[in-house]
Amino acid sequence: MLFVNKQKKIQSQMSEYCSSVLECTGAFQRAVEQYCSQPDRARAKVAFDEVHKAESKADDIRQDIEVLMYSKSLFPESRGDIMGLLETMDKVPNQAESAIRMIWNQHIAIPERYAPQLLQLVDICCRTVAAMVQAAEKLFSDFTNAAVIVGKVDELESEVDNVEAVLIEQVFSEPDKGIETILFRDLIKNIAHISDRAENVGDRIRVIVAKRSI
Repeated sequence: MLFVNKQKKIQSQMSEYCSSVLECTGAFQRAVEQYCSQPDRARAKVAFDEVHKAESKADDIRQDIEVLMYSKSLFPESRGDIMGLLETMDKVPNQAESAIRMIWNQHIAIPERYAPQLLQLVDICCRTVAAMVQAAEKLFSDFTNAAVIVGKVDELESEVDNVEAVLIEQVFSEPDKGIETILFRDLIKNIAHISDRAENVGDRIRVIVAKRSI
């Protein structure tokens, strides 16, 4: 009975962790939207701090789960799967915070003419993360369907790649190219990496599902 209770505790904390990841990417999306509409550093600082707080919260929950894992609440093979999944998932909120930190530390200006495409990129990245979270949560209740949802993660990640490529091509088609162009290009790639991180999580989920199907 104690083992079952610990299993449920881990499942509950994983659900909480997934929610915190979505909270972080949601704060990230709001922060970028606000910065595009009102690039005021004083206002941006408040929104950017929310991303940092959400990322820190996700990190704290992840550490709590790891402590519970080390208490041998799961069979060794399951423990390794979940630990690996957590390690890979943790890179998603980290990447969102990295993009925000890049905007802040490097004083990156987002050209108004490219704001709609950048916000489209951000939106698809966040939808990719949402699909990733849904797949991760299914591992505890319907792991077969988890693999199906991972397919959606792949589709969205490919969409991100397309938007990223088109946007970078447009940026470099400008006649005047300087350091601002390079910085904006790097920001685009940094944001797009969020979906890459989510795709990596999807790959781990596929492996876990395959192992459970044997």
